[in-house]
Amino acid sequence: MYLLLFLIIAAASGLLIFTGVRSQGRIRSLLGSLLLAGLLIFSWFMGFWSEKLWFDSLGFASRFWTEFFARLLTGGAFLTLGLLFTLLYSFSIPSMHRLSRISLITVAALLGGVQGLGAWQTALRFIHRSTTGIADPILNMDIGFYLFSLPFLEALYGLLFSISLLTLAAGFVSAHPRGRLLMKGRIREAEDDESQPEGGGPSSARGLFTAGSIFLIVLAAGKLLNRYQLLTSYGGVVSGPGWTDHHVRLPALSVAALVALLGAVVIIIPGLRRKLGALGGKILPKQFPASYKQIASVGGLVVTLWVLSLGITPWLFQSLLVAPNEITYERPYIEHNIRFTRSAFKLDDIKEEEFPVGEEFTSAMVEKNRGIIDNTRLWDWRALASVYEQFQEIRLYYEFGDIDVDRYRIDGRTRSVMVAAREMQTENLPAQSQNFVNRRFKYTHGYGIAMNTVNEFTETGLPNLLIRDIPPVAERESLTVERPEIYYGETTDSFVIVNSQEREFDYPEGDANRYVNYEGDGGVEISNFFRKFLFGFRYGGTKLLFSNYPDRESRIMFRRSIKERVAEVAPFLRLDRDPYIVLVDGELHWIIDAYTSSASYPYSEHFNGANISGSQPLEGEVNYARNAVKIVVDPYNGDIDFYVYEEEDPIIRVWQSIYPDLFSSREEMPAGLKRHVRYPADFLLIQGEVYAKYHMTDPEVFYNQEDLWVRATEKYYDQVEPVEPYYVMWERPGSDRPEFISMLPYTPKNKQVLIGWIAGVSDPENYGEFIAYKFPKEQRILGPQQVETKIDQDSYLSGQLSLWDQRGSNVIRGNVLVLPLDGTLLYVEPIYLQSETAAYPELRMVVLMHNDTLSYAETLEGALKGLLDGAPPSGAGTSAEASGPSGDNGAPALIDRAAEAFADYREATAEGEFTRAGRALEELQGILDQLTKVEENL
Repeated sequence: MYLLLFLIIAAASGLLIFTGVRSQGRIRSLLGSLLLAGLLIFSWFMGFWSEKLWFDSLGFASRFWTEFFARLLTGGAFLTLGLLFTLLYSFSIPSMHRLSRISLITVAALLGGVQGLGAWQTALRFIHRSTTGIADPILNMDIGFYLFSLPFLEALYGLLFSISLLTLAAGFVSAHPRGRLLMKGRIREAEDDESQPEGGGPSSARGLFTAGSIFLIVLAAGKLLNRYQLLTSYGGVVSGPGWTDHHVRLPALSVAALVALLGAVVIIIPGLRRKLGALGGKILPKQFPASYKQIASVGGLVVTLWVLSLGITPWLFQSLLVAPNEITYERPYIEHNIRFTRSAFKLDDIKEEEFPVGEEFTSAMVEKNRGIIDNTRLWDWRALASVYEQFQEIRLYYEFGDIDVDRYRIDGRTRSVMVAAREMQTENLPAQSQNFVNRRFKYTHGYGIAMNTVNEFTETGLPNLLIRDIPPVAERESLTVERPEIYYGETTDSFVIVNSQEREFDYPEGDANRYVNYEGDGGVEISNFFRKFLFGFRYGGTKLLFSNYPDRESRIMFRRSIKERVAEVAPFLRLDRDPYIVLVDGELHWIIDAYTSSASYPYSEHFNGANISGSQPLEGEVNYARNAVKIVVDPYNGDIDFYVYEEEDPIIRVWQSIYPDLFSSREEMPAGLKRHVRYPADFLLIQGEVYAKYHMTDPEVFYNQEDLWVRATEKYYDQVEPVEPYYVMWERPGSDRPEFISMLPYTPKNKQVLIGWIAGVSDPENYGEFIAYKFPKEQRILGPQQVETKIDQDSYLSGQLSLWDQRGSNVIRGNVLVLPLDGTLLYVEPIYLQSETAAYPELRMVVLMHNDTLSYAETLEGALKGLLDGAPPSGAGTSAEASGPSGDNGAPALIDRAAEAFADYREATAEGEFTRAGRALEELQGILDQLTKVEENL
């Protein structure tokens, strides 16, 4: 109905305008124009007012009006600038027809308005700009100038360049005989005029000369801006200016600006202009107007001088002087780049230490580090996702999103857990049930979470669930979920209406369902007919407008995806890829990490998140980043709280000045939430990408890239890929308290041995510490990929994996975790088995490795025992020493027994009894080992 009504009104207005123009009825044309304008304004107002109501519902009315007036004022200012610029210019063109003048001014004004509307954030940052107290080493400008002032000046220059280019085009038209006729409105004369004389007098070309002079002045301003942009440029030995940029290109830019200004003066002075015009006459065709030739001469001279000063001269210095002696000339500039890059990515206060890896691994070390070993993650999140899907989604309309690692205080101990939210997906309902009522009124929310310890398994290889089922059943009272409804989530993206006449489905209960009425204050009230009409226009169409289910107490919830919700409120923040849900005092909360970033930090290296192998932590080019804000979203009401965690970040300080009511301090975050704050893996990844290169602080070593690091690789789900940051418990040297960290191991480029690892500390007491440990270069420290190779080379283990990977089952290899323990390293890899007839994997083996010693068993404790005792890995040792009935351990008897074991293995494999086949293979391996010993004793 809305579309039909819109089309009817648009058609009526068009008909009025058409008939009015045709019959020269001004009133009819005016009415049609007003009707069409009213329709457009009304359509805009409907969207505007629904946005206003949404921000009001969140308590962010001031945030909404600040952006509205910023857009209005910036758009208006840029529009006015474009309008005045072209209005003044148009009077330099004699006898310009009114329609031509209005058209030129309108285009320029619209161009300015559009650019201004898009520059509102830049303008706000400029108005509220601050200083950092740090100056660049070349131009001695505060870093704040590059972060806040330079982007605004660039936006202003972009507007002036566009408008001056537009007026230059108008000037060329005005200087041409046919163009002058067109501008005077004498269109038929211009069409009939086949002659193109060489040009009119000076007055006819005045517009071109004025436009040309203005254009050159704008270009001169651009060259002055280029001086500052040089500080953030990249493409040389390092980001930022090098020797040639500093000593040649920087002065040349000033010369280029002066040349452009002189060119502008020459164009204005007739005598100088005519003298240069003779030069242009030799190049351009004779039929071109004299004014064209004069402009071309000045422009050609300016461009020639620019090419000499900005192109050829710097190239000669770089090629003949700098390149043959590059490290000598570039050393101070490499030092600038190292210092500013480390500062831009918060690496300047990093804690760097050497990590000598000891050879010893004892039971005393195990007991001392129980807090770490008992929290070793044996569940791979992809394997766990399949288990959750089968056992905890309960109904087809529920779906788990991302599974996250966190820590909780359970029974007086800090335990690492994995947790996921059960969200509603109405798309999974049967096709006949996906109707308007079900999707908008009945199935409105997800329900509860599932949680398991990272290292515990049941006897059948399934996770030990701390929170399970619907309604949520908690194994500990401290994990009770009092408000399990999830109206806002990671995957929830459709609008719903709550508190309506239609009962909301709450959760399934046996063969029946439980229903509920929403008790919160989330969403926007649909308290009158206008709001019902408004949101019907925006979302529901006529179905919502004519539905009897909404009443005065009903609320419409939209933007229920938490990342979309936050992005609408704070578009100036970059959001982490991985929001996670936490349980605090019975209430659920989403936590999202947010970043401030810039590509305008002088002398800092540019990085693109899309180029980081296997990940995209920050899309686009950035050379400055801070994890400045922690965002908490209520899954029930949709409320959003912003907590600033980087008070010293100049960018977030500016946004705090712009939106003082939007942000809270770090100290204001509830203590329960603080205990679940994590050092984000995305930020560790981008810092690691920088540190892999910028741990080299000696300019000569850096220049030669002698010690370049790369992320370690692993065989993950049968694919070799870079290791992703992972969360573990860890005790720093000299401490007896485990800490929750995100860590990432590194290897030298083109090698597989470990060179070091980095970590970010998450616990509140030391939150934000960035630690780097380097291994002694004279030691050989195995990397994850080498551990994988050791596993593949172990005769029993590779045979067992090959057996499991036969038709009917799939072997799934999880992450290789590198655990630092008391000055040594322990490698852990879980291995799962998934039958083709089952939809979920089960843990079948835990592989441990210390130095070159490998141990594996069905449990972590079993593998630890094998590692500590120095015994053969579980299942790989000799079979029972008792021989056959005669007690004969000779070769003939062993051969007979080997033949029986092999026959049993083949029979079990054929029948699909893989557990029995595995036992037979183990027995066969033990017998073959005994045969080897017999042969050695002969």
